[in-house]
Amino acid sequence: MFLVVGFAFAGGDDDEEQASDFTPLVATPTQATVAPSSTATTAPSATATPTPFDGQVARMKIPRFEVDSKIESIGLLPNNQLDTPHDPYNTGWYNIYDKPGFRGNAVFSAHVDYYPNIRGPFFRLFQSELGDDITVVMENGLEYKYRVIRKERYDVATIPMGELIWPTNRPAGNEWITLITCGGRFLPTQPNGAGEYLDRDVVVAERYQ
Repeated sequence: MFLVVGFAFAGGDDDEEQASDFTPLVATPTQATVAPSSTATTAPSATATPTPFDGQVARMKIPRFEVDSKIESIGLLPNNQLDTPHDPYNTGWYNIYDKPGFRGNAVFSAHVDYYPNIRGPFFRLFQSELGDDITVVMENGLEYKYRVIRKERYDVATIPMGELIWPTNRPAGNEWITLITCGGRFLPTQPNGAGEYLDRDVVVAERYQ
């Protein structure tokens, strides 16, 4: 099982706030529905389902936190762990998993902060609320809209990455995105205050447009 790694960080007052101001939130996923046929003998439609846009994932917007972040395509490190964005201002999309628009679960990560004083795209992710909007923008300008349905915090040693990447509770036909970042407890490891977070904050959002 893969664990999210990396996330270079700096401690401070905001990290203490992350440890105390966090409430897990879960909403019931919307069940996908299909309109019934008007008659039992209606012929199948000849109209093909549009092919999702298969270009690059360009940006992520989180209006609640005024985030408009460039997307960086990332994958696995040589040690078989998940990579993290190389630019601390970018949001990473894991190109080894589902792509937005393809009715799966696209997985993203970003830094919460970065030594010495950079605030990453997911700096306020731990303050997300049910119903918050998240927009993923493709390189052709197409926008996919999502609403937050879940927020959880996990110990980094026991985060269930398999279930987060391939959620068994996602209704068939529903499209999700999963956002992962550092949060919670902070452990300084260097005299200058740099260190590591001992928890991971996860937000799941469901596409509605």
